[in-house]
Amino acid sequence: MNHNPSALFAVSAGLAGLLVAAGCAPMARPVAPAADRGVLVLRLGPDTMFIERFELNPGRIHVESVIRTPRVIFRTLDATLNRDGSFASIRVASTDPANPRGGEVRDSTTITFSADSTFYAFGLGRQKQFLRLAGRGDLVISMPGSYWFPNYILLAARAPRAPGDSMVGTFTSRLGAYPVVVKRQARDTVTVASQLAGSVRLILGADGRTVAYDGTGSSLGYLGTRTEWIDIDSVSRAFAARERASGAVGVLSVRDTVRAIVGGARITVDYGRPSRRGRTIFGNVVPWNQVWRTGANLATHFSTDRALDFSGSVLPAGTYTLYTIPAPEGWTLLVSGETGQWGSAALDPGRVVARIPMRVGRSEDVVEKFTIALVERGSGGALRLAWDGTVAEATFAVR
Repeated sequence: MNHNPSALFAVSAGLAGLLVAAGCAPMARPVAPAADRGVLVLRLGPDTMFIERFELNPGRIHVESVIRTPRVIFRTLDATLNRDGSFASIRVASTDPANPRGGEVRDSTTITFSADSTFYAFGLGRQKQFLRLAGRGDLVISMPGSYWFPNYILLAARAPRAPGDSMVGTFTSRLGAYPVVVKRQARDTVTVASQLAGSVRLILGADGRTVAYDGTGSSLGYLGTRTEWIDIDSVSRAFAARERASGAVGVLSVRDTVRAIVGGARITVDYGRPSRRGRTIFGNVVPWNQVWRTGANLATHFSTDRALDFSGSVLPAGTYTLYTIPAPEGWTLLVSGETGQWGSAALDPGRVVARIPMRVGRSEDVVEKFTIALVERGSGGALRLAWDGTVAEATFAVR
């Protein structure tokens, strides 16, 4: 993956142009936001992972968050807005969750904007680093440890009014600037989609306020509901006490590596392992008939030192990334020659080197963590994917 900010911005500008040509209008100019405040509670299955309390005013946004993964942390975010509603500056600070108001600042990020640039300063003391990105985003989404719900509220307010209409803008992160498409799906539904983070749905109430968040199509898969004001300091201290008593939640999708010698071929699979957490996975968290990243976080990487024949589709020795298209009647394994990309980035059809039918069945037990295995099968083997109550396999011979 190319992490050069200037190159990323140039690529994103090209993609944005293509989206405009395809019928997406440019992002509407920011408008000064109406006063609003509330609380967003994000859950993954039955588990509360994130609580964010926000106040939005014409010249300022203030956010207080309690994050539980990988460890509990309390963070504040303050943004100042220009008179037209665009961002002037953003500051994020992390403190001790057991003492959210008086604790020592553990980490800090400051973002400032000029007419054509975004400036990052992150870290503390001698560890502080600086970064300048060309351009300024309409949506700043990559905020350390803050879900930044007011951003989505502002985008929903700027979304086209007619169902089916969409507009394109950019969001910025430390890696660069990326296209984002905001679409009015229905009177009460707006989607925000990007190649990097996937797609989220915003559900609006009768008064136009965003009342619910559906991130099942995004990188993290959270579901969020908006609630009334709470004492977030007490919530922070309670989660900190629970962590001391029971241990940290940890990383949501741990990285794992499978290594095996199958039919004389040395094969390695490196992938992220999301958990079921009481959810129905296929046809719900993972939609039918859509490309699935087949794991979490960085794309699933597959390496072999021998050529493998998947029922007539031959993969030469090398490294690839794996995607799938799950469907009720059968799955398809997609093998891409692109490597190093984030898993939720859009699959480039031009880089797909094989489309392989998979045999699908039911597992004997419910599989909590998504699992990839390599098993010997005669003189060759099988790549086996298992999650929830489903098992999908693609068999291969070694050449």
